[in-house]
Amino acid sequence: MTVSTGSVSLAFQLTVEDFRAAIRARNRVVTKARLTSWASVLLLVLAPAGLALHIHRSGVGAVGLREWALLVAACYFFALQVLGYQALFHRGRLRREGPRQVTVDEQAVICAGAESTTRQAWMQFGCYLERRDLFVLLSTDRQCMVILPKRGLAGPADEERLRALLESRLPRA
Repeated sequence: MTVSTGSVSLAFQLTVEDFRAAIRARNRVVTKARLTSWASVLLLVLAPAGLALHIHRSGVGAVGLREWALLVAACYFFALQVLGYQALFHRGRLRREGPRQVTVDEQAVICAGAESTTRQAWMQFGCYLERRDLFVLLSTDRQCMVILPKRGLAGPADEERLRALLESRLPRA
């Protein structure tokens, strides 16, 4: 089936769940992100175990600020990386930005929101991911992403056109 690409427009408001789904999708294909998640789990397990051992050997009064800070840091990193709470930190920004208008064409991806408009050339992206509810465009270093929820498309024909555009410009991760 041949699909005419042209340009595809999306209109949507990003949600925390969109962000979570994009982070999960990225973590499946980006080794560094996966290792960070596992390191956070390891830190969460080892920090309390080390603190418990220190308390057992030295007594409760010997636990200082450094040990408590390590435990709090372990819990913080665990919440960020493993539980996907990174998305919650963007909740306020997502609300402030309001609805987005995104146009994807042969030259670039143009994102317009209440606070800004950005034009990103295809060379800024390294690959793309497709999930059931969204497309995720990853930067060349795979740390930054553009999230394109499929609900923002006008219909299945636009989804096919967007997929064709992405496939013609980027490798699928």
